[in-house]
Amino acid sequence: MMMRIAKQKELCGGNVLRTNDCTLNKDTIWQTYISLTPAENGFRILKGNLGLRPNFNQREGRVDGHVFINILAYQLLRHIMTKLEREGDTRSWEKIRRILKTHAYTTIIIPATDGTINRIRKAGNPDESQKYIYNMLGLNWTKLPKWHVKIAAKK
Repeated sequence: MMMRIAKQKELCGGNVLRTNDCTLNKDTIWQTYISLTPAENGFRILKGNLGLRPNFNQREGRVDGHVFINILAYQLLRHIMTKLEREGDTRSWEKIRRILKTHAYTTIIIPATDGTINRIRKAGNPDESQKYIYNMLGLNWTKLPKWHVKIAAKK
């Protein structure tokens, strides 16, 4: 029993931050390290929301693609959150996402009497809380893209 306690005490310790930049003082090193926290939280959120969980790709191109998508998504997340923070909205990404996720596109399929099929895809009307977020982001929700495709009749 005493041996196990002694071994556990040997494992207790602190984190060591190391850098090869000798011009940095300890406070700058610590602040730089702490500044990574929002990035780590962002990647954690994105991996959960986008299904970008562990990367089991074996080919270099696929790994590069996975990393690129992660970084691109993180940049988009940071842009959105920074813009909202500047407007005074300090809600978390989880809360913003929960509010916006119900605003969706709908596809309407309308068969015509001549045998053609009209496929119309457009966004639904956002609720007031969604409109508020879009306004803070400078997005005009009335101008979201719409598609209308006419498919010829089968012969």
